[in-house]
Order: sequence, then C-alpha cells, then structure tokens
Amino acid sequence: MKKKLFIIIFCLLTTKVFAQNLRLSGKVQAAHTNEAIGYAAVLLTEQADSTKRSGALTSVNGEFSLKDLKNGKYILKISALGYKTLAKPIEITTANLDLGTLKMEEDALALKEVSVTGQQANVKIKPDTIEYNATAFKTQPNAAVEELLKKLPGVEIDRDGNILVQGQKVTRLTVDGKDFFGTDPKTATKNLPADAIAKVQVVDSKTLEAKATGIDDGQREKVLNLTIKEDKKRGWFGNANLYGGTTDKYNSYLSANHFNKNLQFALLGMSNNVTNASFQFEDLNSFTGGNIGNIFAPPAGGSFSINVNNGRTTIGGSGVFDNSAIGEVTTHSGGVNYSNSWGANNKLAISSSYFTYFSKGIGNRLSNIQDFNQNDVLRTEENSIRNSDNQAHRFNFKAEYHPDSLTDITFRPNIILNYSRNINDRNFNSKFDNAGKSNDGNQYFNQKNVTPSLFGEFVALRRLKNGSVSLRLNGTQNTYNSNWLNQSLINKYENGATIIEKINQQAEQENLAKTYTVGLNYMRQLNKKWSANVGYQYNQSNIDAEQLTLDYNNLTDRYEVVVPNFSNRIDNKNWSQSARFGFIHTRTQWTYNFGFGLQETGLDAATFTSMGVNTNNLDRKYYNILPRLSINFKNKANHTIQLNYNSNVNLPSVNDLQPVQNNNNPLYQRVGNPDLEATKNHRMAINFNTFSADNNRYWNGYFLVNYAIDDIGNSVKFTNGVQNVQPVNVDGNYFIRTGTFFGQPTKIKGLRMGYGLNLFMSHTSSFINDEKNATNRYSAGPSTNFSYDIDDKLNVGIYLGVQYSKVNNSQPAAIDNKYFSFYNNATVSWEFVKNMRITTELQHNGTAGRADGFNNNVFLLNVGLEQYMMKRRITLAIKGFDVLNQNTNIDRLVNASRMEDIRYNTINRYFYMSLNYKISKAGATNTRSNPRNTVG
Repeated sequence: MKKKLFIIIFCLLTTKVFAQNLRLSGKVQAAHTNEAIGYAAVLLTEQADSTKRSGALTSVNGEFSLKDLKNGKYILKISALGYKTLAKPIEITTANLDLGTLKMEEDALALKEVSVTGQQANVKIKPDTIEYNATAFKTQPNAAVEELLKKLPGVEIDRDGNILVQGQKVTRLTVDGKDFFGTDPKTATKNLPADAIAKVQVVDSKTLEAKATGIDDGQREKVLNLTIKEDKKRGWFGNANLYGGTTDKYNSYLSANHFNKNLQFALLGMSNNVTNASFQFEDLNSFTGGNIGNIFAPPAGGSFSINVNNGRTTIGGSGVFDNSAIGEVTTHSGGVNYSNSWGANNKLAISSSYFTYFSKGIGNRLSNIQDFNQNDVLRTEENSIRNSDNQAHRFNFKAEYHPDSLTDITFRPNIILNYSRNINDRNFNSKFDNAGKSNDGNQYFNQKNVTPSLFGEFVALRRLKNGSVSLRLNGTQNTYNSNWLNQSLINKYENGATIIEKINQQAEQENLAKTYTVGLNYMRQLNKKWSANVGYQYNQSNIDAEQLTLDYNNLTDRYEVVVPNFSNRIDNKNWSQSARFGFIHTRTQWTYNFGFGLQETGLDAATFTSMGVNTNNLDRKYYNILPRLSINFKNKANHTIQLNYNSNVNLPSVNDLQPVQNNNNPLYQRVGNPDLEATKNHRMAINFNTFSADNNRYWNGYFLVNYAIDDIGNSVKFTNGVQNVQPVNVDGNYFIRTGTFFGQPTKIKGLRMGYGLNLFMSHTSSFINDEKNATNRYSAGPSTNFSYDIDDKLNVGIYLGVQYSKVNNSQPAAIDNKYFSFYNNATVSWEFVKNMRITTELQHNGTAGRADGFNNNVFLLNVGLEQYMMKRRITLAIKGFDVLNQNTNIDRLVNASRMEDIRYNTINRYFYMSLNYKISKAGATNTRSNPRNTVG
C-alpha cells in the first residue's frame, strides 16, 4: 500500500496538466464512520492518453478540486493509507462536475499489517511541507510544545526561543491552519501542551498572489502549523500550575484550550514575582503590528535603540518596555484567543485575541562606561536605582471572507495601549585617563509615557483567467505622550576650578503620527514558463512632534520658564511612490524572479519655536532605481538554494531630524539634525539547505551582507566630560553575517548531535570631536549540541557554545577590545522509579576580557524531584533555583564610540514546592475510530 501511495504522489509531482477551463470537485469520507479523509491522493487520468494526468491532495476536511480541465473521459483514482483504492470512470462535458461525497472502504489487510508491526511514520515529505508525527517523539509529562520541537530532526530552539527549521527561522505559527494569539510562534510553543499535538507541519508557504493564481514567484515563508489530536477537539485541555517558596517567591500559571472542527478558544494567565516579565523582540514586533519604530521612538531628542540580549529586549530612549525586566520584577499578564469559521469551504473566518500585561520592578544598575575621546578615554561609573511600572494592552482581529471561489478579502485591525512610569535615582562620576577627574553628580528622573495606537489593513484579491489583481490598504495612527521631572546636580572640574550646574525642569512631549499605504499589484501568466507582474505603491506619513520644557521658578514655586533649547515643534510629512516591474521564469527546479522599481521619495518638514516662530524648512525629493533579484532552487531530494537581492531607501526619522536638545541623561546631550539625507541600502542574502528524510540528517548555511550609502551615524563632542551628540550621514557602513549548521542522529539509539558556526563582521563610522573614527567589529561563535532520549524515561541534553568578539577603532585613543563569551547548558531528566522523576539543569555563563569586576563565570544549578499522581494528571514537585547561589546578570553594550559593561541586581537561591494540574476533559476516548490515525 505504501509503495502504491509513493508512486501516486510521485506522479502528482511530475505530471504536466494539459487541461483548460473546467473543474472537478468532490469530498472523500470513510464508509463506516462518515469521517472526512484528509491528505488522500487524487489522480485523474485521460482514458485516451494515460500520460496526461492531473492530481491533488484532499484537504483536512476531505475536499478536493481539480481545475483547468477540458471535456473528455477520465479514470479517477483516490488512495489513502488504511483504505482500499477507489477507482471509477467519469466524463466531463461542458460544465463543472461535482461528484459529491465519495466513500472509501477500510483495507483490512493494511490494518492487520499496521496492528502487527506497530510502526509509525516519523517524518513525511510532501510538496513544500515536512510533516512530523508528534506521537513518535516522547516528551516529559506536562511538557509544552517547545520541548516537543526540540526533539524533531532538523528543528532547533535557540537561546532566545526562536524556532529554526534546517537553520531557517520560523516566522509564523498556526494551529489547525489558524492564527494563534496573533502571529508570534512562541505564544503557542511555550503554552500549548505537547501531548495535545497530532502533527507538526513545517510549510514553505507561498505568497498570497502565488496561492491565488498558481504562479510560483519563488518567494517562501517558513510557517509552523500544529494539528490538534481529534480527542482534544471535543473538550478542554491545558495546564494549571502554582508554586510558592522561600523568600516569599511565588509563580502561578494557567493555560486552557478548547478546539473543535472550526472553533479555537484559549485562555492564558500568569502571575509571579520571579522576574519572568521580559518580552522577546518578536513579541514586541507582533505587539506593534510591525511598527516598533513609529510607536516607541521618542518624538524629539534622545536616542532610540533596540537591544536584544539572552532573549530580553530593551528599547532605549522611549521609556516603554525600557529595562522592564531588570532587577526584581512582579508581573501579571493574561489573554484570550478566539477563532471560528462558517459556511462551505470556510467562507467566513474570524480570529481575534486580547492580551494584557502589568509589571512592577525595582532594579539596581551598576555600569562601567568607556567613551572614546579624540585624544583620551573617558571612564564613567554609574549606580542607579530604578522603580518601574508598566502596563500594556493589545487587541488583534482578523476577518477573511471568500464571497466566491475567485475572490479573497481580508480585514485586520489592531488596537494597542502602552503605559509606563519610571523613577530613576542615579549617581555618577567621570574621569579621563590623561586629563584626570572630569565630573560627578546625581540625578532624579521621573517619567510617565502613554502610547495608544491603531493599525488597520484591508486586502482584496481577485483571480482572473490567467492571473490575479490585488489591492492592499493599510493605515496607522500612533500617539506618544510623555511628561517628566528632571532634577540633577553636576560638579564639573576644569583647570583646577569647580563649576556647579543644576537642572530642575519639567517637560512634555507629544508625537502624533499618521501613516497610510495604498498598493496595487497585477500578475499574469504569459506562458507555461513565464509570468509577469506590475505594481504600484504610495505611502505617506504625517508626524507632528512637539516638546515643551519649563524651568522651575523659585519666586512662584512653579515650573513656568520656557527653555528655548529644549522646546520646539516639528511638522514632518514624507511620502514615497514607486512603480514596480518584474518577470518570473519557472523551470523544473529553478525559479527566477527579477525586476526593478522606479521610486520617488519626498520630505517636507518645518520647525517652529515654542512661540510658533518658523525657524527652518525642508523640502526634498529623491529619485532612485531599485533593482531586485530572487533565485530559488529545489529538487526532489529536498535540496534548496535561495538568493535574494534588493535595495531600499529610508528617510531619516523625526527623532533624527528635530533640532531640539534632550537632556534626560545629564552626561549625554543629543540634538537632531534637519540636514540629514535619506539612506540607501543594498542587501543580498544566500541560503542553502539539505535534508534527508531517510536518516534525518540536515546541513544548511546562510550568508547576508548589507551595504549602506548615507547611513546615519553619530558626531560626538566632549565638553567637561559631557557628550554632545548629533546624527550625521556617513558612507561605507556595512555588515556581514554568515553561518552553517549540521545535525544528524548517531548509531547509538536515541543520541542526536548538531554543530554550528556563526561569523559576523561590521564596519561603521562616527565622528569624535570632528575627527572620523572607523569601528570594525568581528565575532565568531562555534557551538555543538547533543541530546539522548530513551523513550520518556531518560532525557539528556547538552549545549556548548563560545563566542569571540573583537573591536578595532581607527582613532588612537579609542581602545581596542576583545573578549570571550561562553554559553553552556546541560539538562538531565530521569524517571528512576515509576511515577517519580528527578530533573537537573546546569547552566554556565562566562566571560573573559571585560572591565575589572564585570567578568563572570557563573554556574546556575536548578534541581527538582517530581511525583506523578492520578494517572499523571497531577504533578507534585520540590525544586531549587540557583542552588549554588551564583546567579548574576551582566551585559555588555558596544557602539561606535562607547563600550559599556552593566551589572544588574537579580534573584538568587530559593526553594519552592509546586503543584501542576493537567486539564484533560475530552469528549471522546482515545480509542481509534479512524485507522489512519495509527499510521500518522
């Protein structure tokens, strides 16, 4: 039977379709249960010429459709594992033919063979899909989907929780084909229980236009789809966990899910005081609808940066999610997710989710900073205590409507509200290596930010006889409101004299940004190998940004004196319109997609004083030709090569343009530059992948290079140890990333191994006291991992990684730097007696080459003893966190003119008892009602 199915699928992949305009459809069900049979092979052969064939696979609902047929007589064959092949003659005349419901009988012999051998197919290779049978990979009781993914061949979970399949990052996750809590993969992988999953499917998903027209443009997106077991779709499943421990530590968690054929409903909840609060970068990207810069960038002055370290995302300069997980943090968060579909072929589908987040924390931050002056090095020590209060609310909604078989309509609005309150007390002192002591002082900074935003997108696509036309509209409105109290005292030491500078100011910022985009695209099939596309896009953004800073008046005891250098308004309008032309050439294994765009970009900005006096106007236009090229290769052995080249033009942000000074950091004064030019980037990426399903071996690699013209760097000038910074245009900035990965099982049963190597190099420019400084960074990081699994009794995992980093500067005073970072981890889980398990995790983080006191060599040991009860639905555990009492939190940040080593307070050793309840209230037993379920 398996041999027959292989031959049929092979025919589907290699057969050319010689048909025209008619359509054949139907639905396949099991004769004895009336259940739909998904993924059955449907083969249609002309009686007059058996070499002319057309084929398809049935959907999960058992439905199939063959299009572009011509009238004539055919033989229809349908095959599925566990069923007898169905064959019948049919005749298509002048109208579309609907065969209705077709019944398939069980194959008793095939069932007997399955019941004797008990074998399951671990991995299946389908066109554009790798499918894993989840039940063939054992996980611990109460494990989340993330633990299941780590055991799948070719799948890796990196230290930040990102999912890599054959080295390529998964960008979207669906459950039974539907979005789950937006598009962030980790929401599902960290919360859905592993034992609820039937199959894990990794799909090289085509673009919307390619799916609609059948014209393969070679573009792919890695999508992970989880299919839920049938018995889990008739009730509730999930986990509830609660633990309490020494030093008043607690953690509670709830994940409850309900699925049926079309409906998905899920609840998430979490509350703890063990610093489980930080968001991943992908969380924030999904949270903002992909508009992180528009929402979090300050409207005037101040720096804006996004830093990701060990999974924690810090957005500097905005105050929103800024250091939200530093120190000891208490967090409460939760959400609800709902999706459903109605009508034939899911004519209307709706998915929505709401997520909320609250956190309060106290963080102690100790930093050692080296700033590279032209002829000297400025060293600064800072100690600060920060109280933070953050709230976030996110609502996602998506509706898909298919009024007929030729039309697709999608509407997606998002509503986001962020609130943060940060109070920062800091002390600092600075000195030059040669010139001696520069300054010392303190600051009290109290800031509140409120950032509501709206996002909406509408997409309509209409299939035509030989192509498609699509319309895309989207718009955003982001409002950033901020106010703060800034009180500081600085003692500046110059030529033997002491200059005392006091600041007592209150300020307000408001940034209203409105952006909308209109896009049209037309695709047409020219012949069997060539197709073309033409597109037009218009984008406009209007940003009104205002900052008002008031000095304290001792006579009136009020903040009422306007500070001109820290107050102004900017009205900024920028737009771009582009016409795109391209061609697609498709061959058996190669796809070439190439073309170019003609783009006009405009910038119209005006600045005003706080009294409304116009001080500066900008009116600029840029014209560019933007080429693009994509080459894709894929053969039957699942070897792939992808090459992508594109270019783009980015206008400077309002933050970089607004000529208002920001003194939120008394040692770092920044002002915008209204004379900045647009930045043009050229980027090329190459990826290759090989994967062998018979031995689960994979090898892949990537190469990425980006070259920027008129990139934005910083011009830094030192005055009494205070940095005065302004963005400027620089040429020649570039970065290169490359890496390779290899993995395979060994001859020892249950033992898998993998190896990896990542390389990075960059060249950036800045100006220090008007002298150019070129900074070159290099890093190399080999890694290896091993996993050993004996069913679900013994599970061992080892990860070893090291990274070497080196920084060279062209200015003599800028000290070159090199250091090592170590990331090692070992886990052991052993059920040494029935229903009792011991777990151990040893994590080693080490560094060498940093400033004195900021090197670390920490061994973080966590241990636990678990007892399973009530058929493993209840788990009682005693655990210890940081048993060796060595936990530290040390980080290093490097840019073109600064290197900063940072140490935060963190949670140390504590012990706790936990109780986990496995929610499992299914409406059907686990007995087999469909024989296909036993063979995957």
